[in-house]
Amino acid sequence: MSFGIQFRENLRRFLSQNDRVLERILKGLMAFVSFMVINANFGYSTVLNSLWLPIMVAILCAFIPGSALSLVVIVYLLIHMASLQADIALVAALLFGVAYVFTNIYQGRIYYNVIGIPLGYQLRIPYVFPVLSALLGKSGEVITVICGSVIAYYLKSVKEHAAQIIDNQSNISVSDILMDGMLSNTMFYVFMTAMVAAFLVTYVLRCSTVSHAWVWGSVVGVSVEFIILLAGYLILNRESQIPYLIFGNLVTLLLALGTSYLFFDLDYTRTEKVQFEDDDYYYYVTAVPKVRIEKESIEVKKITEGNPSARNAKMNFSDGKKEGKEVNGVE
Repeated sequence: MSFGIQFRENLRRFLSQNDRVLERILKGLMAFVSFMVINANFGYSTVLNSLWLPIMVAILCAFIPGSALSLVVIVYLLIHMASLQADIALVAALLFGVAYVFTNIYQGRIYYNVIGIPLGYQLRIPYVFPVLSALLGKSGEVITVICGSVIAYYLKSVKEHAAQIIDNQSNISVSDILMDGMLSNTMFYVFMTAMVAAFLVTYVLRCSTVSHAWVWGSVVGVSVEFIILLAGYLILNRESQIPYLIFGNLVTLLLALGTSYLFFDLDYTRTEKVQFEDDDYYYYVTAVPKVRIEKESIEVKKITEGNPSARNAKMNFSDGKKEGKEVNGVE
């Protein structure tokens, strides 16, 4: 137990001391991974598919504000969509614009969910974003989860119909993609329900007064989302997606528990219940102290050079000579 607490304190201290450098590294890595995922799944632009261009843009993204990182990734994605078909890129830009408006209205702060969930869907881990947003954000982040989930399914539909779009003999349109892939697709509504439920359940439990609220929120939130999607896959005869569902939820649970370990540090073994009153109310308070480890005080003692016994003997010998001289002088 003490080793885990000490490790967490050391990790926090390291992160706080190197926050600027680590922030730039993290933004650069996020940008590079995002570009690589886009190129692998929506690589319709031959110009952007080269390796050197994502690397250079990712290096530049490391030095821009975090709010601008999402915009760069969105523009990068829209260029690929425009290379496929202009109408598809226009609808995608409209969806991102609507997401931006609603995010500002409901005061969502984690705007990266809007592009992160679509990219996470391609990696089979879109469930990470609603759970972590519920742990670290506020209730308004639910709108970023909804918008990101809608865009994720739109891009999924575009990817599934890309071959037909490239084929000049096919007459498929954007409206067909929206109808077949989303509005008339039952799995779309199941996915939306699971994502919103994961956020709400995690957030409600995180804000509750139960012991180990973050851990319970992570476990129950992931479990609810897993059950909803599992039921949808079984009912709609999509059993082939179940292994990916298990993988995505395991990754989500590990990241959620890791986040709880790093940011949630209450010691429930020392919980205190306090009650007091004033003229209007009677108060019942439950106080849970944070886990802290006192820094070790190291006392450094300076030891004199050389052999102490020889030094003392020399001092005594000198004192003896001095006393002898004084006695002779008196005689």
